[in-house]
Amino acid sequence: MRGFKRDFKILVFGQVISIIGASVLRFALSLYVLDLTNSATIFGAIMGLSIIPAIIISPIGGAIADRFDKQRIMVILDLISCFLIAVFAIILFSGNGTIISIGILLMALTLISSMYQPAVQASIPVLVPKELLLKSNGIVSGVVSIANFVGPIVASVLYSFTSINLIVIVSALFFFVAAMIELFMKIPFKKRASEPFRKIAGTDIKEGISYILHEDRFILKSITIAFIVSLFIAPMFFVGLPYMIKVLFNMPDTYFGFTQSGISLSIVFSAMTIGLLKGKVRSDNLYLWISGCAAVYFGMALGTSPIVENSLAKYLVVSISSMLVMFALTVVNIYINTVIQEKTPADMLGKVMSIQTAAATTAVPIGQIIFGYLVDVFSSQIYLLVVITGMVSLLISLMVKRVYRTQLVEKAL
Repeated sequence: MRGFKRDFKILVFGQVISIIGASVLRFALSLYVLDLTNSATIFGAIMGLSIIPAIIISPIGGAIADRFDKQRIMVILDLISCFLIAVFAIILFSGNGTIISIGILLMALTLISSMYQPAVQASIPVLVPKELLLKSNGIVSGVVSIANFVGPIVASVLYSFTSINLIVIVSALFFFVAAMIELFMKIPFKKRASEPFRKIAGTDIKEGISYILHEDRFILKSITIAFIVSLFIAPMFFVGLPYMIKVLFNMPDTYFGFTQSGISLSIVFSAMTIGLLKGKVRSDNLYLWISGCAAVYFGMALGTSPIVENSLAKYLVVSISSMLVMFALTVVNIYINTVIQEKTPADMLGKVMSIQTAAATTAVPIGQIIFGYLVDVFSSQIYLLVVITGMVSLLISLMVKRVYRTQLVEKAL
């Protein structure tokens, strides 16, 4: 990471450690929940409902990120995560671990993440010059993906050879180490006049919403796109993929780990090459990346149809297709985030980015619950559900084309 300052490097390193801890825990718990329930509906409902608290908290997290010391926010939240996971470990060791307790833990960690991520997103433009912003977003996205690549591998190995109890302890240690690393980071911070927190949160959220609605329509349209993608495309990875590999194809847990790691590698490759694509990814051709996702889904449907009988072949088709889709979606997400960061004033970054996160997060539980139900309905003909996902992706790409074409026309006028 030549050209980047020490504090940005510490930010990235701390992200790697904490996300490995979260990735290990979430992956292991997803395997554990599927083993206990063997139901995509229950699995999707738990994963979806665990995200609901973040919908309310994300905008507040943005207000906190703009008003308080971002470095202190990250350290405190990582320590809280460590403590909560340690408490859950005690519950497991006592033999009282249940699906409900897993759901509560996931809700708590998602709530914490919804306050943590706005602080990270708002820190990047402060720590790097504007000309390095796209590259720095690519680096952050890439290292996050590396962490997510390592997490499933570690989790699948541990889950195959040891108990869920040990995995929970390992995850808690990762969060503790991340907090210790972040203590050495300095992020520029201007202290504001003291005000009651309720007033701060309410005022800042209103300011953020007003800015998005009235100051720059591009940001509003971009947030809408993020919402729709999270609602209709992302659930395939959260619910459909694990169910197909573990239940329908009856592949070992390690194979699911390989797929998750492969997806993370595709995100890494996409994030690390985003700098080379600068100038080639634009508002007027963004829809082509989503059209590519639709084409891949149609191919994936063919590979999961009765035409292909071998489970290993179906597994390979699903895994490779997922990597290609995630590569394209990463390009879209990084581009949208970078444009929003460039267009938003520094004192509004936390609020605007957190509202974007809240919008996308709102769609996730709805999509996961619906998709979990659909996976169970189409379990004997899963390829039909994949076809539907491809058709929806194609419609989204056409919508993106129209929305951004209108934006460019308005800009020209």
